[in-house]
Amino acid sequence: MTNTKEILNRLRALRKEKELRQEYVARQLGIDRTTYVRKERGLIPITTEEWLKLANTMDKDPSYFFESPASTDKKGVESPDEMFILKLYRSLSMEDKRDLLSFIRLILRVTEKKGVKETLKKLIDA
Repeated sequence: MTNTKEILNRLRALRKEKELRQEYVARQLGIDRTTYVRKERGLIPITTEEWLKLANTMDKDPSYFFESPASTDKKGVESPDEMFILKLYRSLSMEDKRDLLSFIRLILRVTEKKGVKETLKKLIDA
């Protein structure tokens, strides 16, 4: 069971990971920054509607905040390495994305490890 402190820590960590300022998040909720800060610290409760807006703002399913870390890992929540790759990919231009995928395809052709090769092939073909 996840407690309130863990939930709020997850909220704060995700906001920082996504490089969102408290002012921006507060605007998405329709409140001022000082009120948001108090909510993020647990001094004021966050309403259900606000949790839904937070999840939408941070591009997560609302359950992300409330599930235990063990259960979210099973559902494919990104590891730091996955987040790095995703941030890198999203930061690229369309041409650079194509180049990156071409490079991965090249690696796929020369890799000797069958499991890696099959996994990469599935990802690229998807």
